[in-house]
Amino acid sequence: MASVASETYTSTSTPVQYAATRAFLGGSEIERYLWLSRRILKALGHYVTWQLRRCGAAVAAPEGAFYLFPDFDAHREALRAHGITTSAELCAGLLDEAGVAMLPGSVFGRPPQELTARLANVDFDGARALAAAEQLGQDAPIDAEFLRLYCSNMVQALGSLDRWLTELR
Repeated sequence: MASVASETYTSTSTPVQYAATRAFLGGSEIERYLWLSRRILKALGHYVTWQLRRCGAAVAAPEGAFYLFPDFDAHREALRAHGITTSAELCAGLLDEAGVAMLPGSVFGRPPQELTARLANVDFDGARALAAAEQLGQDAPIDAEFLRLYCSNMVQALGSLDRWLTELR
């Protein structure tokens, strides 16, 4: 009940309210910002999805959000041998041993024994990435090299996740 109350009775922070007000005014500056942001997040979402699948996780490709919900069931036996049988234990292990933060699927209503988690793929310097994307031009792709340079925290986290899962085997 405390979790429900927390989400029900808290309000949007003042900076976010000001940003929303500015965004609702529209204009070419906002449209350009949104276009660049979507472009970066789309490329990063596809990259993260590809990396998670490469690690053996089942995950749906994002279609507009910056959250992914990987399922690590393919690693169930290796995780169990490591004492991990719930999504909360999975996320605790990832944080403690790999330095990767995810939220357990159980906090989103999934069964605790389901080895799912929520990953937000927005741990990067947005202003720096936006400036770099602006310099690329409209037709140049946002590729893995761009992501390594401007979204390095996410790229490094996925490498850490992959190493952690590999070491469990």
